[in-house]
Amino acid sequence: MSQATFKVATPAASASIAGKILLAIALLIGLGFVVGFVFPYFTLNQQRFGVYWVKRAWLLLHIVPGTFALMLGPFVLSMGLARKRMKLHRKLGYGYMTSIALSSIGAFYLAFHTDVSWMFGAGLSGLAIAWLITTSLAFAAIKRRLVAQHKEWMIRSYVVTFGFVNFRILVGILTAAGVGTLVEQLTVSSWFCWAFPLLITEAILQSRKIFGSQAA
Repeated sequence: MSQATFKVATPAASASIAGKILLAIALLIGLGFVVGFVFPYFTLNQQRFGVYWVKRAWLLLHIVPGTFALMLGPFVLSMGLARKRMKLHRKLGYGYMTSIALSSIGAFYLAFHTDVSWMFGAGLSGLAIAWLITTSLAFAAIKRRLVAQHKEWMIRSYVVTFGFVNFRILVGILTAAGVGTLVEQLTVSSWFCWAFPLLITEAILQSRKIFGSQAA
């Protein structure tokens, strides 16, 4: 009578599965965001753009490449974390970085020419700066063959990329709850959409090192 062999999932394997699930969820939420909030702008309806109608070229410069980055991120990360299909990973990675660079140009223009408030513009500027820094450091790390650091900075980069989705979610929640004025809702969301998720991400990345080293 043969004995069944059972494989115990290692922490690394469990983390890989959790990562794939999170990326799949992010991709689905991102798709919903694109369909619900991005596609309507392509109709070039003046009412849809509102106060941004006169700045529509800059808004589209921000939205279009930003959407590419949002959609490419899960694929770039999943291939990189699994170390699979690396040639395609590198090509998509360059597309991801180029999209962020282009989208940031539009983001900075809109942040410095906002009709909401200077604090709202500062929040958006902070998001764009964090976007460029995290992505640039991910690129610098891999150019120096620092794979572990590259993975971490790419995770941070995509967390910031997802900030645009978080922004819409936060504004929707605050509006539904009737908390504050529209200007206050937009301003708070412009900061919390990226700063808080980035803080949580950093805490997770560093705690794995701290408590993982103790376990070893």
